Amino acid sequence: MEYLDMLAKLGVGNAHPGGFGETMEQLKQYPIEKGKRVLEVGCGTGRTACFLAEQGCEVTAVDIRPEMIAKAIIRAEKLGVQVEFKEGDVCQLPFEDEAFDVVMVESVTNFADAQKAVAEYYRVLKPGGKLYDREVIRVKDMSTGVHRALCSFYGVSKIYSMDEWRELLEEAKFDVEFSGAHPFPLMMFEDQVQHPDPVHLSDKQSFMDPRIWQITARYDELVNKYHHYLGYTLMIGSKE
Repeated sequence: MEYLDMLAKLGVGNAHPGGFGETMEQLKQYPIEKGKRVLEVGCGTGRTACFLAEQGCEVTAVDIRPEMIAKAIIRAEKLGVQVEFKEGDVCQLPFEDEAFDVVMVESVTNFADAQKAVAEYYRVLKPGGKLYDREVIRVKDMSTGVHRALCSFYGVSKIYSMDEWRELLEEAKFDVEFSGAHPFPLMMFEDQVQHPDPVHLSDKQSFMDPRIWQITARYDELVNKYHHYLGYTLMIGSKE
């Protein structure tokens, strides 16, 4: 079992840095108007997508994992909101060019081929559209061994610095700004205390699976040792 497998089995709806509280703060600072067509990429169990639908947005959401899409559909039914959920690859989004006003991403791009993903975000955005992408960043140089350990745990090929993220987005023709570098959270699910998920979508008996607790223990070990190398930021890309 890998890190992303664990999130799928637990049905975690706020695993991105800063959790759901950070999502709500973002939407206060950068509100999305009612009626806007929003694509959430890597929607997981659909917590953000359903929240956006509750705010009056026209929401489409994709995830590469069918088990996540199934849980997201259950969430939308329980909450009584309309979201179009689709199984899809961030590097090959199943949508026409210039289909959306907003693309919303929460710690997904780094788990894919980032260059291809960012190009897809640009393609599906309308002129004048906005990308909001919250990602982990490298805030100080790290040794090859530390980088390898972190990448192996998360299942990513690279941990980007803010300058490297900027270069990627600008190569895709985005005008980009950043929210700044925020401290990396020390606890995996600390946001659950202040913003508990009202819809529980974990697999039956998942909390009894010892592999899950092995991964959480490994997370604690790595973060305690290496958190000072990491942070996160919100990248805001504008398509002219």
